[in-house]
Amino acid sequence: MKTIKPRGPVPSLIGGSNGRPKRIQVKRVSKCARCETELLAGTFCIEIPQLAKAYKAPKRICLSCFKNILDKTEQDINELKAYLPTLASSPQE
Repeated sequence: MKTIKPRGPVPSLIGGSNGRPKRIQVKRVSKCARCETELLAGTFCIEIPQLAKAYKAPKRICLSCFKNILDKTEQDINELKAYLPTLASSPQE
């Protein structure tokens, strides 16, 4: 039986219906979409595009909220890894 090679790059779980997060410099005062902390001009934040919605305005997230998002994503990935057989017991190609 021939194995089928997946097409395209491996999708990221953090992407989902959102675009790829970018680190940007804040140009004018805005608020974090999660904790509503004020993001001052000249500081850095993470911008997450909303691709699956009618309005594609990106969410701006402060760095501490983004760290929490990454920690949760890492936890989800580790739970999903439990579904995979161990690499030591699988045959190498």
